[in-house]
Amino acid sequence: MKILLTGANGMLAADVKITKPETVSLIETDVDELDITNANAVDNFCRHEKPDLILNCAAYTAVDKAEEDKETAYAVNTTGPKNLAQTAAKLNIPFVHVSTDYVFFGDGNAPMKENDKCDPKGVYAKTKRAGELEIEDAGGKWLIVRTSWLYGSRGNNFPDTMIRLASERDVLTVVNDQKGSPTFSRDLAEALWKLIELQKTGYFHFSNSGECTWFDFAVETISIAKEFELLPKEKNIDIQPVTSDKFPRPAPRPAYSVMSLEKYTQTTGETPRSWQDGLRNYLKLKK
Repeated sequence: MKILLTGANGMLAADVKITKPETVSLIETDVDELDITNANAVDNFCRHEKPDLILNCAAYTAVDKAEEDKETAYAVNTTGPKNLAQTAAKLNIPFVHVSTDYVFFGDGNAPMKENDKCDPKGVYAKTKRAGELEIEDAGGKWLIVRTSWLYGSRGNNFPDTMIRLASERDVLTVVNDQKGSPTFSRDLAEALWKLIELQKTGYFHFSNSGECTWFDFAVETISIAKEFELLPKEKNIDIQPVTSDKFPRPAPRPAYSVMSLEKYTQTTGETPRSWQDGLRNYLKLKK
């Protein structure tokens, strides 16, 4: 099976490549090889390479920067997926896309299901939801997997930031009134391959199991980092919980963005491992 992988230099794509089944060959592209915001370029590239499936890992993920850089955010998160989905529909091949918990407003207190009402706030969230709708309208076979609080070995991420700050300071203040489900990108990559293997279409939610606040995430990160000697075990780090208003940001964040994993579990027969186990595995790889 030949798959076109876009955003090949990104965090998720790095793990997509590591977990790739032996029966799959990848056509790896990033912006230098293929500008997904250019419909003609996408069409010509795909007609030449003749992939059996398109997997889009390209995304504009700078949530706060998107508030000012709207044009680029829309181009990458909305126009790009539209172009890829339309070309996939013309070629009658599946299109797989990764989306986000941000498409929901996040004001509830129960895990959100795939068909729950979307109400995105902020430019990033709106561009991602618009991309989803463009994919639906393209008329082809599509799979959209929403995820949350993603971290991995490439690029900036929350665990690495906490470890770096803890090495520089004795006191950390971390938001404790936003709740979600951290997701190790290696686990998401394996979930994508599983759903592709099963030839699933429609919306799916995937994250690691369980829920926590950013404060909880930070506490667990520092604890495991000390265990693996990524931080000095003897160093006393005071992690203090604060409310979101102590860290005002340009873009709004969902207060509750935990997603239901019921559909994924029933479909695959697999329950995603806990966010704590995912985090432990990630930090173990950094030893």
